Amino acid sequence: MHRVSMRSAVGAAVAFAVIQLGGCGGGGGSGSGPGSSNTQTVTATSVTGTVASGSAWVGASVTLMDATGAQAAATTDAQGAYTISVKGMTAPFLLMANDATGLSSPLVSVLAKLPNGTAPAVANVTTLTTAIAAMLTASGIPSDLASSTALAKVTLPSVQIAIITLDAMLSDILARNGVQAAGFDPVGTAFTPNHTGADAVIDTVSVVTGANGGSLLLSNAAPGTTVALNTQTGQSTKLAAPPAAANYLEPLASLLTACAATGTLNTSCSPAIDATFLENGSSDLAVGHGLPDALLTGARFGSPKTLAFFTRSGKEQALVQIPFTLADGAAGALYSIVQQMAAPVALANGTQLGWDLVGNQSQFAVSINSRLQRRTFLDTRLDDVNRYESGLDITIPVALNPSMYSASVTGPGLSAPVWLLPRSAAGSGTLGLADTALSAAPVSPATSASSTSMYRWSWQSLSSTASFAPPASSGVYAAQAVDVSTVPLYATYTVTFYDSNGAKLGESQVMNPGSPLGAAAGATVSWPSLLSDFETQFLAPAGSLAGAQYAMSVSWSSLVNGQNLAYTVNSVQIQASGLTLAGTSGEVDGFAVGKPNNTTFGQYQTTVSAGTNSVGARTCTNCPFPALTSGGSRLVELGGNQNWISYYDVTQYND
Repeated sequence: MHRVSMRSAVGAAVAFAVIQLGGCGGGGGSGSGPGSSNTQTVTATSVTGTVASGSAWVGASVTLMDATGAQAAATTDAQGAYTISVKGMTAPFLLMANDATGLSSPLVSVLAKLPNGTAPAVANVTTLTTAIAAMLTASGIPSDLASSTALAKVTLPSVQIAIITLDAMLSDILARNGVQAAGFDPVGTAFTPNHTGADAVIDTVSVVTGANGGSLLLSNAAPGTTVALNTQTGQSTKLAAPPAAANYLEPLASLLTACAATGTLNTSCSPAIDATFLENGSSDLAVGHGLPDALLTGARFGSPKTLAFFTRSGKEQALVQIPFTLADGAAGALYSIVQQMAAPVALANGTQLGWDLVGNQSQFAVSINSRLQRRTFLDTRLDDVNRYESGLDITIPVALNPSMYSASVTGPGLSAPVWLLPRSAAGSGTLGLADTALSAAPVSPATSASSTSMYRWSWQSLSSTASFAPPASSGVYAAQAVDVSTVPLYATYTVTFYDSNGAKLGESQVMNPGSPLGAAAGATVSWPSLLSDFETQFLAPAGSLAGAQYAMSVSWSSLVNGQNLAYTVNSVQIQASGLTLAGTSGEVDGFAVGKPNNTTFGQYQTTVSAGTNSVGARTCTNCPFPALTSGGSRLVELGGNQNWISYYDVTQYND
């Protein structure tokens, strides 16, 4: 009640100010009178601005929609700037920017009114404007404004209320970066993406997905304090300013790029990489993330994004995302830990470096990410219920942990240890979750037939007439659904490793960089979809491709309501079980390797080879995907990553 009343008071003040300004603009003075009755007000005919989330979004596609549903588009330049003609279009306008790398969720902005005059209207598209857009919706989902009906209801006073509310929450951060909070307009104030001033404020805050959808605003200084963004958001919460300037890691980008040019992304890359650096069992940054050094040779690194500051073992550290672009233009990002140095190092150009990379200090290769998926079944089996599922994706590569046989995971949201062990299926290079709940480390030759690395802690049926209940004593599903809102952001998990005899080898502390999500959040996601021709040919017993296949051409669409809104698919996997060529029942997995082909607007294609893992290594020979016959099964996964969350659209047929 307190938050609502504060917001209402702000609304009354803004409405009064708008009325007063309208009175001044249209009242007496030399411009009024009979001689000026036919004078027409000239308004801007173009919109320009900067797209950034700290760093400029280069090559981002920006789509502008007006109150009638008409659209126009542009692409950002090397500084993240764009310009779009709005001649003949009707305000208010919604702007959506899609990251060219596919690593970040779309940014959104709302321009309620065109200014008078011939100069272009400024409408930035940033983290801050996305927060403002979220506060214009009851759901807290900015994309809900992407309809002419919803957008036409946006008013100038409602946008001004959201701006004043945001400025109040960010007052300490604005002051720290020399930005006057009173009257600061994140939408209409031009800025340069250089990690100072307004851009430093953008660096500091994040808009993340809430447990069940919607948007949360937080500062990297105190990620445990979040603000739900919607029409009821008030000013009672102030977000903390971080302990370091926004550009504190800026020297790392050029230092890492210089080291990558020589292929030395290890402890010899001083002062960027600390002498004690250890990432997933390796002192090499690339190897620690499962990448060959040769892949990152010649890569260009971008400005690191700080997700969260924290203190560990009495030392100031931060979880960071480090973007990079390979020599062939492909983009990616690494997650690592930086630590404040005992004394800053003076670089050749005169700048000071006070933090360096120390890694997660794990002796084993392991990563944990939030995961959300949609499962659609094409068969009519009673237990095959279409549903959303959410949980943790636990990736433990076998090749990088040669002495390890199994592992257990404990931490927030896990009421009992989660166990992983070798998979019985061919074609995968990582451990799989145990088929059934275990109470002790498994011993060789035990294997798992679950064929998944995703632990499900929440699920929701897509039908009002069919319910889903996970199997009892499952190693894949929680015993009962978890209240994901109780799981903190950037939660740390303990992973314990065992050898083939069940003896403990050691343990690692692993931080999840993504927001913990409940299954209900699936309803807020724009999902890709397999093309119908492929479905009927490969995922049906009577299909023309139902027989054994060594490789499969997979095609899908990212169009949602005619717009290219679905997450970027960067991983395609096929799992098929049935009678193998050896005459035994088994499963064969396969992954696509490389960038998919963009066949036409919003449609894509790639080839998945049987028995090939996610890094292109062949794990078996003469092992095609089994034919889809009685007792067999096939599924296709379309995977992507945005804002440090893995999304998978799974389509399956069980015969």
